[in-house]
Amino acid sequence: MKYIYNILKSIGISLIMSVTIGGLTACNDDIPDASYYTFTGETMRDFLETHEDFSLFKQIVERAGRMDYLNSRGSRTFFPATNSGVESFLQEMGYNTVEDISQEYCDTLVKACIIERIMYTYDLPKTQEENNGLGLPLIIVTDGSTADTNGMTLSIINRRAAIINELKNDSVENGVVHPVNKMLVPNTSYGSGLLDENHKEFSIYYEALRRTALLDSLANYRDENYEVWKNNYEEFTTSMHIGNENYVGKRPDHRYRGYTLYIVPDSVLYDKYGERFNKQMTMDEKIQALYDLAVEKYGDGTSKAIFGITQNDVDKYWNINSLKNRKNPLNMFMSYHILDRLFTSTAKMVNCWGVNTAYTNPTDWVSTMLDFSTVKLEKVYRTVDPSVEYEREFYLNHSAANIYTYGERIRGSHLTVPDQENFSLNMAFYYVDDVLAYDQTMRNKVMNCRMRIDFITLWPELTTNNIRLCGNPCQAYGSYDNSETGAEAGGFNHYLPPGYLSNMTFNATTICFVQRPIIYWSSMHGDSMSLLGTSYDVTFQLPDVPPGTYELRLGYCALPSRGTAQIYVDGVAQGLPVDMTYGPSDSRVGGLYNGWRGWRNKDENSSGMYTTEELEENARVMRNNGYYSGAKSVYYNNDGTTEPRYNASICFTHYNQNDLMRRKICNVNIQPYRHHSVRIRSVVSSATNASFSLDYMELVPISICGAGGLGEDLY
Repeated sequence: MKYIYNILKSIGISLIMSVTIGGLTACNDDIPDASYYTFTGETMRDFLETHEDFSLFKQIVERAGRMDYLNSRGSRTFFPATNSGVESFLQEMGYNTVEDISQEYCDTLVKACIIERIMYTYDLPKTQEENNGLGLPLIIVTDGSTADTNGMTLSIINRRAAIINELKNDSVENGVVHPVNKMLVPNTSYGSGLLDENHKEFSIYYEALRRTALLDSLANYRDENYEVWKNNYEEFTTSMHIGNENYVGKRPDHRYRGYTLYIVPDSVLYDKYGERFNKQMTMDEKIQALYDLAVEKYGDGTSKAIFGITQNDVDKYWNINSLKNRKNPLNMFMSYHILDRLFTSTAKMVNCWGVNTAYTNPTDWVSTMLDFSTVKLEKVYRTVDPSVEYEREFYLNHSAANIYTYGERIRGSHLTVPDQENFSLNMAFYYVDDVLAYDQTMRNKVMNCRMRIDFITLWPELTTNNIRLCGNPCQAYGSYDNSETGAEAGGFNHYLPPGYLSNMTFNATTICFVQRPIIYWSSMHGDSMSLLGTSYDVTFQLPDVPPGTYELRLGYCALPSRGTAQIYVDGVAQGLPVDMTYGPSDSRVGGLYNGWRGWRNKDENSSGMYTTEELEENARVMRNNGYYSGAKSVYYNNDGTTEPRYNASICFTHYNQNDLMRRKICNVNIQPYRHHSVRIRSVVSSATNASFSLDYMELVPISICGAGGLGEDLY
């Protein structure tokens, strides 16, 4: 695994770093003609000029003044519409000719069909999400459900346009062209407008969102203050790198805000809660029934304590006339159905890279708009839960039957994508087939487990602004990582200015660096956040978990170049500083390892060195020293496909590698109606290359890992 180094310059209160800036973005779309480089071979411009069936789209590009751009240097993917596709668009929008379209909208239409990296269809997984030149998502689905007249599978973009199989993957000098049968029209509406136009199938949830005023909160889109103060930090230049490795840190272009809604359609309420809802009821009666269900979910004493509900709050706000109050039960109920981040497709909802699904399901724990709550997002496989109805499908708040759920399977809610437009500038919505609640079942059973939490999921800005899961994880690090477009990798490493992340503060000598995911890196999911600088000092909020005592751990890769930091929880120093320079085979840890990546257990592989009994005893030794081995279900590398998949011959399990481990930080007592904080302070002076890795944490109930507990598996 490569190391991350940094340089830090302080000018007044400003942190100056090198960052990239996208070539075709809404904030920087006027490129002077003199800067263009013209190829002598066929370019995207030549494609339009030599193919008569794209003459109308060529007119749109000419009206936008973008023909020179399509002739310039680049590594792009281009989705021009055929003449019939443009004609359908003109009719749909009420235009007679292309000349009726404004120049500005023509420019928007051109940007909507360009991706600033090369992408061939044979590299596409079932669902691929990419941002176009407007910074808006293009969601490409190639799942076999749609075929052309020849029976060939079609790739569908934004549930609207199909890539034409006979014409796709046409390489040109500055990229690749995938002609489509319809115009790609960007959705520039906000969440409230999208729901207002598309709520026929979920009128009850829509009305509840409206009456609680949660619908109004979906208007936030872009932090305009960031557009001003981001200029305190230098933009990308190819001559500036993070130390002597080839990492380049890109300052985030914008600070967008977004939301994801999980909506229960009316038909599900009528079917599963028929004793409460029926079609003949008035809307007032339906909202009253939903309110009564919310009271049932959050009316117990523990729930009230978690959310700070006093008897005075019950007397004042627990009624049908106070739905806009945040402590009203229906307001709480609906807030839990809203995530504080934008998932425009299922492609990035759960990070599945590097998870061995023979042992566990890919899982992310994410905060919601209901403060002090968390939702579990999971891609469920029958290998883990034989009772699952939909193999390899997304569930919320699910748990297989095990000792931690006392033998009860918690089905949770199955997620589906609506058969209609379901995302906008700042919001996406999905259907679930049961209500969601942070109730006793969720808290006492689903969350009664080892919660392994990727640091990249802690802050909603990383998801909404396409920093989490940025680019192609299968593409190894290369020279294109230093380009202004990300090229083949399609992604960037980012540095985050102070104040960019909610619920995180750090001092002026800290660099917060996010590395794009690469499956060959030995961090969980191939990505990580690193703290760098001469004396970093960072404070952030712990994830919300139910009240109780938990063992807090850090999982990381130990390297000689890593840093050492003191950890504080709620302002109190926890034990000795965490030194990331030594690994689990060090005498201070006491782990037994068969070399660097060798199999440890001889029962699993003939080259193993130790028996199961020896390793079980060694696990006790490591635990007494405050450490755990890496997990058996987490690995790096891949089987050579574009889908995350484990292959024992070429993938490396964290459990077997002698620089991957977990360190116990402390036991933390989570109190109701209180956020808890973690502070990480460097104790190495002038160590500009000693990064402190924030890969993942674990929060484990003491009832599992403590003395006399249920016990913990190795996965």
